Amino acid sequence: MIKEIKAKKVLTFHADAFPTNWDLNPYRGCSIGCKYCYAQYTHKYLGLKDFHKDIIVKTNVAECLAKELNNKNWNNEQIKIGGTTDLYQHIEMKYRIVPSIFEIIKKHKNPVFIQTKSTLILSDFELIKELSKVTTVDIATSVSTMDETISKIIEPNASASIERIKMLSKFNEICRSTTLGFMPIIPLLTDNDENLEAIFQLAKELGITNIVTSFLFLRGELKQQFFETIKLHYPEIYFDFIQLYKTSNVDSAYAQKINSKINKLRNKYQLFGVYKPINQKVKT
Repeated sequence: MIKEIKAKKVLTFHADAFPTNWDLNPYRGCSIGCKYCYAQYTHKYLGLKDFHKDIIVKTNVAECLAKELNNKNWNNEQIKIGGTTDLYQHIEMKYRIVPSIFEIIKKHKNPVFIQTKSTLILSDFELIKELSKVTTVDIATSVSTMDETISKIIEPNASASIERIKMLSKFNEICRSTTLGFMPIIPLLTDNDENLEAIFQLAKELGITNIVTSFLFLRGELKQQFFETIKLHYPEIYFDFIQLYKTSNVDSAYAQKINSKINKLRNKYQLFGVYKPINQKVKT
C-alpha cells in the first residue's frame, strides 16, 4: 500500500548524534526489506502492519523543509537524510522527492549527511556535486556481507554489496567524507575472516575514507522474527546464535573477539571509524 500525506514538519531532533542530531525522512516505511531493520517499530504507532510494503509518502517535504530552515532559530546544523527509511528506495523512481530536497538544501547551504543502500543515488550525482560546492556533503552506505546469497535473504531489495561500495567511491572527490558502515555485523553469519577481509580490502582499494562498525541489535518482536529468519535459512547456526542473544546485544565476550579482528584490519588497511560531526549542538 502506498499512502500520500501532507507532513506538518519533517526535521526530527534526537539527543544522541548518529552521526547527526537531526533527521529528515521523505518516506515512512522502506521497501529495501532488511530483516534486521530497527525502524520497523515505527509503523505500529501509525496503525500500519507491514513496514516493508506499507509506504507513506510525504509529498510536501520540500515545502516543509524550506519553512523549517527559514526559521530564525535554525542553526544550520547538519541534517541526516535517510535515517529510518531509505530515501532511494524503489518508490523514489516514481516520486523523485529527493532532488527537491537537495534544491532547498542548496539554497540554504545547509550541511547534509546522506545515507542509502541503493545505487539509485547516482542518478542525482550532478545535483549532489553542485550541492557540495556550497556546503558540506557526507555520503554513507552500509553492507553486512559480500556474499550475495546471504544478502538477498537479509536485505532482499538492496543493491549488491559490491555495487554499494563502488557507488560510494564515486563520491570521494566531491564529498567531505565517504563512510562505509559494516553493519549490522551478524554473529556466525557475516563475521567470518573471509568476509571481514573482503570488506576492508575493497574499501581501501576504492578509496573509502571511513569505516564504522556495529553489531546486530535485537529487541521486542524483531528479536523473535530474526531468530525465525536464522532458523529457516541457517538452521546449522540457530542454537549457537540464540545463545549469543540472551539480551538485546550480542554476548560481550564474543563481540570483543570479533572487534579484536576488526581492529587488526583497521591497522592493516588504515581505515578507522572516526566521523567528524559538524557543529552539533545540544538542544535547550
